[in-house]
Amino acid sequence: MWVLQRARELDSDAGTPVPTVFERLWLEGVEFRFGQLHLVAAAPGVGKSVFALTLALRAKIPTLYFSMDSDATTQYARAAAMVTGEKLATINDAIARKDVGRYDNALNEARHIRFVFDSAPSLDEVNSHVMSFGWAFGQWPGIIIVDNVSNIYSEQPGFQGLEEVMDWLHQLSRKTGAMVLGLHHVVGEYESGDLVVPLSGLRGKISKLPVLIATLNRYWGSGTSMNVAIVKNRAGQAAADGSFSIPIGADLSRMWLETQIPRV
Repeated sequence: MWVLQRARELDSDAGTPVPTVFERLWLEGVEFRFGQLHLVAAAPGVGKSVFALTLALRAKIPTLYFSMDSDATTQYARAAAMVTGEKLATINDAIARKDVGRYDNALNEARHIRFVFDSAPSLDEVNSHVMSFGWAFGQWPGIIIVDNVSNIYSEQPGFQGLEEVMDWLHQLSRKTGAMVLGLHHVVGEYESGDLVVPLSGLRGKISKLPVLIATLNRYWGSGTSMNVAIVKNRAGQAAADGSFSIPIGADLSRMWLETQIPRV
């Protein structure tokens, strides 16, 4: 048992913010923190994987990315577009021609990210990969991304399995000190991608454990903006109905999300 002052000293990194990536979110008091569990939910194709990969790439923190929903070629092309600013279609054409030398070189910028492409790992397998990261690099990953949480295999049926996964990821964040980010789906009513998703729009209602939950949608149907609704935030402002929303620039043809506010 500990008094709070001594407990804080022993756990001094927990709760400290990850380096700021999305300035507009930071200005509104939205921060991702080490030692805590976070959740981002959206309809298919809105850009939750792009959001997560941008966060990992730009934070420059040792990262373990469980990419159950996207294969290696897809993630390669996304990251190459982010690093070079080229269109995703151009990069995919180069991959088809096996003319990727300059993209291989450019992606040295992403070497702090390690990917796992198992399509449906169990919790034991996830744990083995985290342990392997620790053995290989002498430290736990600072960021762990799970894309998507529903792809982790659980012996529990249905939403009970989702709850088990979220509880395990919560414990993982506490024990490793990593910023854990889970990606998740929304209920059918919001799968068009152009409606603001409230907290009640999460599949399985798995909102109890994450300290921060953001939902994404296309901003007013525009292809140039992404709407980030903060529906839960233990460290700041939030609105469960999705009314606290922050638009950020987006161009998914280049896998680009606005990270810095334009200076005039």
